[in-house]
Amino acid sequence: MIKRAIVLAAGEGMRLRPLTLAIPKEMIRVGTKPVIEHAINVLKAGGIGEILVVVGRKKEAIMDYLGSGERLGVDISYKIQEELKGTAHAVYQGKDFIGNEDFVVIYGDNYLKPYEVMKEIVKFHEEKRADATLVLHPVKDPRRFGIVKIDANNKVLGIIEKPTLEEAQSYKMENIYLSIAGLLVLKPVVFEYIEKTNLGKHNEIWLTDSIQLMKEDGATIYGFLFKGARYDIGTFGSLKEADKLEQTKGQ
Repeated sequence: MIKRAIVLAAGEGMRLRPLTLAIPKEMIRVGTKPVIEHAINVLKAGGIGEILVVVGRKKEAIMDYLGSGERLGVDISYKIQEELKGTAHAVYQGKDFIGNEDFVVIYGDNYLKPYEVMKEIVKFHEEKRADATLVLHPVKDPRRFGIVKIDANNKVLGIIEKPTLEEAQSYKMENIYLSIAGLLVLKPVVFEYIEKTNLGKHNEIWLTDSIQLMKEDGATIYGFLFKGARYDIGTFGSLKEADKLEQTKGQ
């Protein structure tokens, strides 16, 4: 049973300026709740109650709102990522918190419905005895996402982070791409591979590159195909769509 998770909430939200000059991206409301609360509700629905939120500087609003997590029925602690060096570097901030157990990573700007899918994801990960399970969701434009190619048994064949359209061509499947839906289940061995990961695009250390290193060493990496609703609140367009969905079908 997976008990712990890391929520990534240190990003600057550049595409949502000027809104994010005033509040952190993760505190932008989708329906009646900040998007980070939706992410925590996903974890909670999967039985995950011990959560580390990795925040950047000037993210006091997140800490003030979530507090200890008691109000939300979970236990929340915090770690500050002093320098924004990428997703792998952010996850690495949770190494001591995680210890030796499998854990979940979810992006704090991630809106997924239904929340209960987390139970299915954990079950899938455990049944596959995977070293990493990547939750995948179809997108038409691959350039903003980590894109994954899988075989007929959902085993991951390749991963590429924020590719150009040309780079993504070999990953295209039936006119769509499978993106990592801001949600992963990982074995703690990933921390060893983060230590070995070189700087990638934009001079950041990408979690997808660390997982690719795991794969090259023979790790078993699977993709879970998520068929619900998913938006990353990274653009005004996706924010609008998520809010519209939550207003009509929220819980």
